[in-house]
Amino acid sequence: MAYADACQPVGAGLAPGRGRIRRFSLTWPRLAAPAELGIVAIGYFGYALVRLAVRAGHAAAFGQAAQLWDAERWLHVDIETSLNYLVTGDPALAQLTGYYYGLLHFIVTPATLAWLYLRRPAAFPRLRSALVLATAGANLVFWTWPVAPPRFAVPGMTDVLSRYHILGAGDPRGPDSMVNLYAAMPSLHVAWAVWCAVAVAIATRSRWRHLAWLYPVATTFVVLASANHFVLDAAGGAAITALGLVATRGNSARAHPPAQPTRRAGVARREPSPATKGPVRADPLSKPAAPTTHGAMVAGMPDGRPQPQPRSRSP
Repeated sequence: MAYADACQPVGAGLAPGRGRIRRFSLTWPRLAAPAELGIVAIGYFGYALVRLAVRAGHAAAFGQAAQLWDAERWLHVDIETSLNYLVTGDPALAQLTGYYYGLLHFIVTPATLAWLYLRRPAAFPRLRSALVLATAGANLVFWTWPVAPPRFAVPGMTDVLSRYHILGAGDPRGPDSMVNLYAAMPSLHVAWAVWCAVAVAIATRSRWRHLAWLYPVATTFVVLASANHFVLDAAGGAAITALGLVATRGNSARAHPPAQPTRRAGVARREPSPATKGPVRADPLSKPAAPTTHGAMVAGMPDGRPQPQPRSRSP
C-alpha cells in the first residue's frame, strides 16, 4: 500500500483499488481510558447543559406537543393514555416504572460502554462514536424544536415520578428544577436503550444475544406509561441512534470483488494442462537410471525405448 493511502485518516478520501465507492465515516480510534472517560463526561455534561440552557417558551413547547398528539391520533398510535392508566392503577407497578425510568438509563449505558472498551475493543470505536453522534443530534433537536412531555401537554395523564416522589421528582428543589422539562423529542432513554441492544448484537456471537432487544422494548413501555414521552418521541430516539450507526459504518465499500493477484506487471502465468503438454524430455545432465530387463520402461525414457549406451572410442 502506498504511503499516502496508509496515512489517510478514517473517513476521508477514496479507498484504493478498482471498483470501490466512496463512503465517509465519523468513527475515531479507541483511545486511552482517561481520554475515553473524558469524552463520555464531556458528552454527558454537554447534554445536561443544553437541556439546562434551552429555556423554551411555554407556548412553543406545548404547541409542538399538540402537533405530535394530533399526528398520533391520526395514525391511531396514541397508546400513551392507556398505558399510563394501566401503570397508575397499581402502586407497586407505578413505582417500579418510575425507578426504572430514573435509574436504568444511567446504569446500563455506561456499563455497556465499559464492557465494550474492556472486552470488545475491536467493536468499541464505531459503537462509541455512534452513541456520541446520536446524543449530539438529540441535543440539536432539543435546542431547535422543544416539545413538552405528555404529562404536561395531554389532559388526564398522571406524572408517575412526581406522584410517588421518585428520586426527588416533584420537589421544587429537586432534579426537575435543574433541567429543561421541554426536551421530550427525541427520547434519549429509547435512543440509548436501542444503542445498548445493537452493541450486544454486534459485539457478541451468543445464540442469546438478541434477547438484548427486550431492553429497548421495556424502556419504550416505561417512557410511555410514565407519561414522559410520546410514541413519536420513542420513534425519534430509535431513528437518531440509527443515524449515528449509519454515519459510523465505514469509509469504503467494494462495488466489485478485487482482482486476483498476478505475476509480472499483472500477467498471470498459465500452466499448460496435462492434455496439452508435449513428451517429457530427459534432463541431459541427469544420470541415467540402472538398466532393467528387456522390454521394461527405462527411467527418463517415457516412450519405453531402451536407453542408448555410449560408444567407446578406440585410442
